[in-house]
Parts: sequence; structure tokens; C-alpha cells
Amino acid sequence: MIQTFPPPARLPLVVRILAAEEAYDFEYWASRFVHLEPLRNAVAVAVYRLPLLAVPAGKGRRGGRMDMLSPCFAELTVRELRGRRGFDGVAASGTHVVWGEPVPEGLTPEARRRFFGLRERAETEPLRECLDWEVCGA
Repeated sequence: MIQTFPPPARLPLVVRILAAEEAYDFEYWASRFVHLEPLRNAVAVAVYRLPLLAVPAGKGRRGGRMDMLSPCFAELTVRELRGRRGFDGVAASGTHVVWGEPVPEGLTPEARRRFFGLRERAETEPLRECLDWEVCGA
């Protein structure tokens, strides 16, 4: 006898803001920033159960960007980021969420990394625990 189950209830569209350190990709991105200061106001944007890092503009970072699964999630993310420090001009454009200065056209890969405040290669040393910014000297 084959048992059938009803389909799962449709999950509501939800975007939650969490502490930056809860982002799945926190260590990945943190090891690539030239300056750690923008991480002070960073947040994790959780779509369903997957939190991804959103880092504001500031200290060597002119703007930011996140790609979403759908325009609905992009709009919800804008609503959650609006008014947060460093997320000035946050807006949705299709499935993209952008903030800070617009990315200039025709940037070389190196200039694009500098625009977003990223180094060419990740730090080879393990990421320092920067929850206590006084200790880290950031």
C-alpha cells in the first residue's frame, strides 16, 4: 500500500535581519575586505533559512549589492535594509538589491574589487574574532 501525503503548506515570503556573524558566508567575505570597519554595521539577510551577508558602504567600500531569487525577495530586502547605517539609497532592480554609489560602467576587475572594498586575494591568516572591536583594533 502506497501512502500519500498532502503537499507542504506554501511557505510565506519572509526576509529576516540577523547578526552579521550568523551569515553563511561571513568568513568568506570578511577575509576579502581591505578594511574590516564596514563589517561593524553589516547584517545577515535571511531568506527562508539561508542567511547571507550584506555589508554597508563605508571606509573603502563605495557600494554594495546582493542578488535575490526573485523580485519579491529583493523588495522585501530593501524594506528591511532601508534606514540602516551604510545602506543609503538601497533599492531593488529586478532581482538585485543595491546601495551606496552606483557601480560605474566599464570597470576593470581590479577597479571593481576596489569599488567594493575587496582585496585581490583572501587573507591567508585565519579571520580574527572581531566581535569585540576594541580588542581587534578595528
